[in-house]
Amino acid sequence: MKYLLKIVCILILCYSCDDDDGTVSVGLLAEHRGVYINDFYTGGILGNNTLEDNLLAWVDENDFTDIYLYNIGAALGDELDNDLRSFVKKAHNQDPYVRVSFVSAGFGDSFTEIEEYHDGRKDSRPDGIVSEIEFWNGSMNFTDNYAPWINKVNDLKFTPPPGEVAPLNAGITRQFYIGKIKDPGLPPSLTIAKELVMHHDQIFLTNYHSDAWHLSNSTAENSIVNKLNLLAQAGMELNKEVTIVILFNVYQMSPSPEIWNYFSTAGMDNEFENAFVEWSGEYNASTDISNKEFLNIKGFGIYRYSDAKNARP
Repeated sequence: MKYLLKIVCILILCYSCDDDDGTVSVGLLAEHRGVYINDFYTGGILGNNTLEDNLLAWVDENDFTDIYLYNIGAALGDELDNDLRSFVKKAHNQDPYVRVSFVSAGFGDSFTEIEEYHDGRKDSRPDGIVSEIEFWNGSMNFTDNYAPWINKVNDLKFTPPPGEVAPLNAGITRQFYIGKIKDPGLPPSLTIAKELVMHHDQIFLTNYHSDAWHLSNSTAENSIVNKLNLLAQAGMELNKEVTIVILFNVYQMSPSPEIWNYFSTAGMDNEFENAFVEWSGEYNASTDISNKEFLNIKGFGIYRYSDAKNARP
């Protein structure tokens, strides 16, 4: 069975992945193909036309559909609103269109900056907002540190501004990055899973281990299979489809396992979608995940750009 699955995966890879020729292959398996741009502001990309164009050319060459931009609150706090507006418009004018999400690390001043930009920029609003609030770590918890952020994003998506009859951007995608579905020191929580499912448009689910292109058979509390089972159960009980983006880690200095060498042209030399294709084949064949009919595995995301570009220049 494993041998047959490997053959199927290889055949899919041959027909699905682009040859890095500057075009998007129509046969790609993943509908969502995203990458975190970690150095968008701190690395001087924002406002530098050459670096912006290089970024978007690399995104096109590697068939990404979505980019998630870090440090947007800081950039807006430094009054780079017009630079950001110009970049978002440039991404949206690409052929094909590149979806732009802003990463938010909280619901304080940084998110206020994002709200003000969003409300005032009709022609250059983000397509999505991604959480970066690790409520499962340290002294944080879901109720105090994450639920208020959900309220903020829901308000952005659903509440009309004063004097308006409709929200400004009802199509904005609420993207929730999740490492663990639990509060610190407690077991995985179906209650938290249901909250995530009720308020999500896409759940970005970490899949960080040393051979992450395979579906891990780990039974540990935070294994990918256990997280998928918990979200599927939440979807079943709520009768709601759960849209999931699988995250792969290529950050070489990360404390979490990473698969940089899998993609590197000097290593195993796989294109970015290959990991998702192999993973998906094993996911589809797995009998360890219940209620799969409530899971919509939409695609994948790569963490993060500077390392990914180093792997595949």
